[in-house]
Amino acid sequence: MSTRAGGSPLRTCVVGIGNVLLGDDGFGPLAVEMFRCRYQCGSNVEILDLGTPGFDLAPYLYAADLVVIADAVHAQEKPGTLCIYCEDDLLARRAPLRLTAHDPGVRESLARLRLTGHAPSEVIIIGVVPESCDLGKGFSPSVMRTASDAVDNIARLLVERGVECRRRHAPRPPNFWWLSGDEQSKFVA
Repeated sequence: MSTRAGGSPLRTCVVGIGNVLLGDDGFGPLAVEMFRCRYQCGSNVEILDLGTPGFDLAPYLYAADLVVIADAVHAQEKPGTLCIYCEDDLLARRAPLRLTAHDPGVRESLARLRLTGHAPSEVIIIGVVPESCDLGKGFSPSVMRTASDAVDNIARLLVERGVECRRRHAPRPPNFWWLSGDEQSKFVA
């Protein structure tokens, strides 16, 4: 496991951002819940569904060593395409997050933390290109097909950086509180 200079494990945050009521925009919360159910991480890893934060995102990212953000992204790719970006892509707007309600919050929070010297050492965005972000539409088939790959990529990125993360022998049951019973049955943790 990778550690800081003082010997403590890397503080890692896996964050889901998005509005679960707006179809594919809920990809971030979906991905982190699937990740929580499928993988087990060390105590230094926080797995958080933050909904649609604005400038109040900063405390969650404060002094983290690694932050992985799952969200819907606007990219010139077909719906359901998985995109992986670094912080520089986000700041240069090559990784525009889907809704302007939380997009400025991420960039602004990172900028404020940089100014105070408490920004994450590394930020990775795991994004999916949405098909539909309409109210009450649920997840599109293209995003549903991509969700499992996104979760496995989160785990891969953590392991590559020496963060303790392993597949559970028996996945935990997911808490997709925002989905109907029929929709929940489509997802296997």
